[in-house]
Amino acid sequence: MASRMAGSLRLLLWLLLLWPQLGADPGDAVTPPSARGPPSPKSETLMEEATQKPEVLPRGCGQRRIIGGQPAPERKWPWQVSLQVQGRHVCGGTLISSWWVMTAAHCISDFHDYTVMLGDTSLQHQSPRGLKVPVKDIVIHQEYLHLGVLFNDIALVLLSFPVNYSTHVQPVCLPSKFFHVEADTQCWVTGWGRTAEGGSESPPMDLQETTVDIVDRETCNLNLKAILQARFDVVSEGGLCANAERRGPCKGDSGGPLVCEFNNTWVQVGIVSWGVGCARKGIPGVYTYVAFYKDWVVKV
Repeated sequence: MASRMAGSLRLLLWLLLLWPQLGADPGDAVTPPSARGPPSPKSETLMEEATQKPEVLPRGCGQRRIIGGQPAPERKWPWQVSLQVQGRHVCGGTLISSWWVMTAAHCISDFHDYTVMLGDTSLQHQSPRGLKVPVKDIVIHQEYLHLGVLFNDIALVLLSFPVNYSTHVQPVCLPSKFFHVEADTQCWVTGWGRTAEGGSESPPMDLQETTVDIVDRETCNLNLKAILQARFDVVSEGGLCANAERRGPCKGDSGGPLVCEFNNTWVQVGIVSWGVGCARKGIPGVYTYVAFYKDWVVKV
């Protein structure tokens, strides 16, 4: 009797342990919020720094949680967020963990209360999977400078509570500090910025996407110095350039992600920072180089 009961208990325990894995759809998995206070971005799972492969913070980052077929538009870029003031879009940003969003420092003003919209591609907040979260705190890089051009243009936004991951809300992967993205690599920029330079047309309500190609920093500096008639390099080692034929970010896209796909994983290599006009022919846009600031991100 005792032996049968012990065997039954062991079987029951085994089934309970196995149950979450039975019939589970990974695309619909939800990560419950932590009961503890906000961790720093470094507290989530890290890969070995010694590797040259892109490093991840949260487990399962950089994945489009789509089962079969092509990604639906509203789930294509689940890390994209809108940084808003009184319901109005100000800048883009990227979810990097359940508590933290990364954006550009020049997007932040001391005089505003911010909210973050996640899980929705429409600024009209139409998706039932979308949500808005108040911002608790913002950390701007201590050496951020605006001297006509921008340097160290990066900031981290702490949410008031952690978000649950779903098919519509996922963190992007961040690269290792040793990661190097090669020139001519094709990457993607997303945002709600203007679709034309100047003019009176309203910014789009729906999230826009476009491809750009990475430009090496030396070529980028030669190009921009000639245009700006600058004597010094305007893109430092913390900067990254990308270009496309009349495609690229514009006003309202600032703070948003420049992402590249490596081995079926999406990695954020840049943050939309500044440029000369909007997607002018032959003139690269400038992005904050995320890998250069990896140590700063994980220490905040």
